[in-house]
Amino acid sequence: MTQAPPPGCKGVAEHTEDIELASIAKSPLQDKPVRTHYQATSADEISVDKRLNLKLDLLITGLLSFGFVLCGIDKTNIGYAATSTFVADANLSPNAIGNSLSIFSATYVPLQPLSVLAARRFGSKYWISGLLAAWGALSMCHALIKNQATLIALRLLLGAAESGFTPSSYYLMSTVYPKYIVGLRMGIFSGMYAIAGAFGGLIAYGLLQIGSSNIKGWQILFLFEGGLTVLVGIAAFFIIPKHLGTSWFLTESERAHAVRRMTIDSASSEPETGNGINIRDITDVCRDWKKILIILFNLLGVLPVNAFTTFLPLIVQGMGYEGTKASLMSVSPFIVGAIVLVIIVWSSDRCQERSGHMAGGMFLSAIGCIVMATSSNPRLRYGFSHVCMAGVFVSGPLAAARLAGNTPLMGPRSFVLGLNGFTNLGGVIAGQLYAAKYATNYTLPLIVTLVLIVVGIFGILSIRVVYMRTNFRRLPVIVVISEHHPLEVISTSALFQAISLDTKGKCTPSPTLIDKSGTDKSPMGKGSAAA
Repeated sequence: MTQAPPPGCKGVAEHTEDIELASIAKSPLQDKPVRTHYQATSADEISVDKRLNLKLDLLITGLLSFGFVLCGIDKTNIGYAATSTFVADANLSPNAIGNSLSIFSATYVPLQPLSVLAARRFGSKYWISGLLAAWGALSMCHALIKNQATLIALRLLLGAAESGFTPSSYYLMSTVYPKYIVGLRMGIFSGMYAIAGAFGGLIAYGLLQIGSSNIKGWQILFLFEGGLTVLVGIAAFFIIPKHLGTSWFLTESERAHAVRRMTIDSASSEPETGNGINIRDITDVCRDWKKILIILFNLLGVLPVNAFTTFLPLIVQGMGYEGTKASLMSVSPFIVGAIVLVIIVWSSDRCQERSGHMAGGMFLSAIGCIVMATSSNPRLRYGFSHVCMAGVFVSGPLAAARLAGNTPLMGPRSFVLGLNGFTNLGGVIAGQLYAAKYATNYTLPLIVTLVLIVVGIFGILSIRVVYMRTNFRRLPVIVVISEHHPLEVISTSALFQAISLDTKGKCTPSPTLIDKSGTDKSPMGKGSAAA
């Protein structure tokens, strides 16, 4: 038997951010606590979580992170190849490298929402492994480039193949990790792009020295890195489980606990193995203007990532470091970026706060851009490239964690993470902004990048104020009455459909019914959950 919430509760509350719900709340009618998101509360849960998280970290996050290293390498190795004889050997124009980044983004950006929906529909196991194998093969084909037309065709296809990997990986992680630990994993995953820049430079430096009269160093670069990606794609097919509840690397008790904690945390009445999506899932996301603005301001925050991962070797080259040495000197800024990213996302999870940490990372990027744009001292500019890179990677994973954590149902969550992929429009902007005519100092592009970062900082903090004001007005009231199991676990999607306090603290009844499992019994159905 289920009952409606007590008299006085009104409306549809919105899952607001930055000041999250308490993990454990108490009903005014009972003393038994009710969970609104997962957090281990007993020694047994803590023990199982440690074993479970370790396995997931090594096999799921580890695999995805290594795949993202390869994603970054295969996307940006063209910049390292350009420091060799690639442009001349392939009969390319001086602006071909910059144009190739924009061309890549022409398919990479618009296909991201569709690709992550395909991952949900067909399964992350099949989709992610297929993407890895496909773009690895296309990267190998870059070794055959002889003219600009071939370059354009390959970059368009490579963009399409890589488009779904990042949002699909974020989506997969959001389905296996609770919201208050997924931020660190997304940060580690995203930080692999920095590692890709670092190791991409080291690998490029070594492989570009190997060339002979029969095969050029840049051809070896594309063949080696693309071939490695194909092998990882094959491995991913066997490692990624079809469903969390059937994970081959978990014991029976660990599988049961993994499913249970995500049921508590994901706030969804949808079955864990479900893969459906409907038009309501998409329209709900598109109508949420705050999430759209988060994506827009995140675009400004991640623009330096798109710029510097491709053009940093050329910027460093303009500081007086010639040829392949420019690739080698680009390594340490990426390493600094990866280390600082992990520290910031760890702090964000621990503090259960996103936007302030996002703004902090963007502020570091702004400081670095100021010095790089205004100083004529090569050593000072090189030193502050480390400061700039320390912040550029922060916004992306925290925005993804923010959006995923506040979109309880899996259908809308997959779409909003795909929509977040439009932040890669920064690649189109960067490709045109960092044109060859601005070499070697790239002063104007750095100034424009600085202005966009500052706008992004103010935008992120403004959205934070909006969420905080909404949180201040709406305080959730949690009441679930069941005949046999009173006040057990409720899901946030059902909770937010059911009850909220208005600005006067006065409550009115809601038509929503919630059973002890958190299933939404309202006429609106599960597709209407506010996020």
